[in-house]
Amino acid sequence: MAFQNILGNRRVKTILSKALQRNRVPHSLLFVGPEGVGKMETALVVAKALNCLQKFDDSCEECTSCVAINKKNFPDVMEVSPQKDVIKIEQMRLLKSTAYLKPMVGKKRVFIISDAEKMREEASNSLLKILEEPPSFSHIFLCTNNPYLILPTIKSRCQVLSFAPVFKEDIEKVLLEKGYEAEQARVISLVVRGNLKYALNLDWEDLQEKRQKAWQVLFALIKKENASVFLKEFSSSRFLGRQEIEQIFELLSSFCRDIVLIKEEGDLSHIMNPDYGQDLREVSGLLSLEHTLDFLRKIDYSLYALQKNLNVNLLISSLFSHFME
Repeated sequence: MAFQNILGNRRVKTILSKALQRNRVPHSLLFVGPEGVGKMETALVVAKALNCLQKFDDSCEECTSCVAINKKNFPDVMEVSPQKDVIKIEQMRLLKSTAYLKPMVGKKRVFIISDAEKMREEASNSLLKILEEPPSFSHIFLCTNNPYLILPTIKSRCQVLSFAPVFKEDIEKVLLEKGYEAEQARVISLVVRGNLKYALNLDWEDLQEKRQKAWQVLFALIKKENASVFLKEFSSSRFLGRQEIEQIFELLSSFCRDIVLIKEEGDLSHIMNPDYGQDLREVSGLLSLEHTLDFLRKIDYSLYALQKNLNVNLLISSLFSHFME
């Protein structure tokens, strides 16, 4: 995969391409942005370009270096990822000791740290020294969905590149090329909110089932019918895992955003759930704009809190009580 194969974020790719042309790629880069927008893929392209035998501003995907890196069989490019959801100090010590060794077969050593926000404090502190005094032949790229959890001392020693969500038109085009029907491609491209990775891994039937479940939850809360069943089921660990609850909340948020759009008489071509159009119009008459916006804020906070590992049952109870007032 070269720069041209990564969807979206043209600005970031241009910055990196020009830095490669001038041989001025920073030794420490922090790639920041939502999940599934190509941060790791972009970091890997830069790693290949730094070691490419045919190009200097991109990866050729054909030389022995590019092929070996793609196969994860290139000793001078190392990927570091969390072990049991944590990046440990031992991993950083290994990185640090290796970074001071000259490349074995390539031009540059490159270390790519995924989910960098999961570094423990001692791991971050261990990384600091090499960020302060990096060898001329080593580069460290950190990728994160949540830069607010990165220590300020780490961020201050990196050049930050911000990634944006992938345009829904680009995601829709990719899905159509993969054989999705037009309506399926449109719905998925809207629901995933710019997360290309999520879109490519979604199962349409599974998505439809979750959308139906989210709609039933929303309808039960609005009508105040069987809402206690919602609370009981969602509070049961046997019903849904944290990840699936997060997906349901995302879908609830998408329905609420559609209701807001309808109530404000906005451009209906931007509705995220066009196949629920009639149902959305009917439900929009049962809620005030203020109530809908308040509920949307609570859902978005719940999504944020889930990422912070706050108690799921408390979050669900809060949503329940909001509609029972």
